[in-house]
Amino acid sequence: MPDARGPTRRGNAHGDGTAISLVGPFGWRAAAAAAGAGILALSWLALGERHDVVPAWEADVFEAINDLPDWLRWPLWVPMQLGSVWVGLAAAAIVYAVTRRVRPALVTAAAVVLAWAAAKGVKGIVERGRPRGLLDGVEVRESGIHGAGYVSGHTAVAFALATVVALLLPGGWRWAPFALAAVVGLSRIYFGAHLPLDVIGGAGLGLVCGVVAWAAGGMIPARQR
Repeated sequence: MPDARGPTRRGNAHGDGTAISLVGPFGWRAAAAAAGAGILALSWLALGERHDVVPAWEADVFEAINDLPDWLRWPLWVPMQLGSVWVGLAAAAIVYAVTRRVRPALVTAAAVVLAWAAAKGVKGIVERGRPRGLLDGVEVRESGIHGAGYVSGHTAVAFALATVVALLLPGGWRWAPFALAAVVGLSRIYFGAHLPLDVIGGAGLGLVCGVVAWAAGGMIPARQR
């Protein structure tokens, strides 16, 4: 009979003996959560007391990315959709289709929804404007941009999704979801939707939400189709 602390808490996504787990070492969870919280806190503090003033360094970084060539618009638009809550929920369905396990899919969906809701909450507290309202000469490449800028909801969703999905991948590929999430953040600056601190804060918030969903996943009864 397998040890209840071992194989029964793990599943095989690919039938090749590779184990996947949403529980994982406590130390790694704590480190990831601390890193995310630290990134979020530092970006928030870097905003300063006046949220209608953009630090010079941030304006320079924004200009360098926002002024990149127009031909990058469509190559960046595609991965940027990974920060959409609807695409994130679709990713949860894909996780279920690949793993045939309910728990990873539920945790993925929870991470996406939690990051989206948390970003909305932070936006309501900070109420920082969008680049076009704070800087001159902003190239806006996306319609329908409205609401507060800090934090970037797309970036938060992308990093929350990456935190969970990375656990389901072989060790050598776990960097890939985070690389895609970073592209989402850069694309939000390129499209003129967010300033760099918005994106940095969104990344930190997403990490925290992903870890919270991951930890909560250990309390969901495992089911396999």
